[in-house]
Amino acid sequence: MKKYLILIILFFIYKASAQDLSRNLSLVAGQYAQSYLQPFINAYGAGINSGFFHSAGMNTDNNSGLNISFSIVSMGSIIPAAQKYFSAVYNTTAQFDTMGQVYNVNAKATVINAPTIFGSKTKGTVKTELNDTVVVEGIFYYPVHQTRVDQTFGGLVSTDIAPLAMPQLNIGTFLGTDISFRWIPPVKIGNYGTTNFFGAGIRHNFSQYLPALPFNLAAGFYYQNFTMKDSTGSRFINVTATAANIQISKKLGFFDVYGALQYETSSLNVSYQYVPSSGSSQNQDYTVNVNFNINGTNSFRFLAGAAYTIGRFYVNTDFNLSAIDTFTFGFGYDIF
Repeated sequence: MKKYLILIILFFIYKASAQDLSRNLSLVAGQYAQSYLQPFINAYGAGINSGFFHSAGMNTDNNSGLNISFSIVSMGSIIPAAQKYFSAVYNTTAQFDTMGQVYNVNAKATVINAPTIFGSKTKGTVKTELNDTVVVEGIFYYPVHQTRVDQTFGGLVSTDIAPLAMPQLNIGTFLGTDISFRWIPPVKIGNYGTTNFFGAGIRHNFSQYLPALPFNLAAGFYYQNFTMKDSTGSRFINVTATAANIQISKKLGFFDVYGALQYETSSLNVSYQYVPSSGSSQNQDYTVNVNFNINGTNSFRFLAGAAYTIGRFYVNTDFNLSAIDTFTFGFGYDIF
């Protein structure tokens, strides 16, 4: 596989591959992997939960007719410096060799300032302290006290901004309601596997019921899902995101000034096989199935932006203030 494939997750255009990520995770236990990936779902969840609209105004005439617009939405999530490294202490398992046999024993792992997925290329270090007792040949009780220091791996992408881009189709408006879709066809990543992405949303205009209101008012709900499968068809990564918001906007000539208050969730499910370290080259076929969920840190955000319209074309930009700050830029065309 070529090294410079798309890492992800929908146009997160990084110089790394899905195979690199899978191989890295197979070397570490679940807790290490969770800390390594936490900044990813923070940034990715914030990114895909952005850029849904550029105006709260909709055609609310009776039987308003068909309105279709197509846009390309790009987002950039700002990665805090504190999310480029992590430290952790957790219980794990390791393999121990003695008298020609390999045993699975309890251990404690300590990680200090290791890079996350967005950290530097410098490899991380994990100190594993084995402290257990094994029964050898069913007779001898053998105490295990051993300390290992192993290198892990560096970040996949050292960056301050996590970019993302996707197409969006809006269809409306029926009595003040429209729907939106985000979809990217399945993408094959070399010989590794495939990715799939789909999103949909619905919103309704409420200012039609309040004619004295000096601005447009709408509410929307959105759902999105991304999956990555390996070459066997097994799901390796699954991301789910939801958002509900209250939107306002004001028309000022060719400009729409808009804002929103939004509640959102994002979660990452990861499944892979971990190969515990044995401290030797023997019996490396032993694996542990790992499956865990991580929630993104964003829950509420406030956004403000502006859109410029000329004819059927428009461009817009906004800034989103939350646990992970995000900015968006979009351009689109009103087909009908």
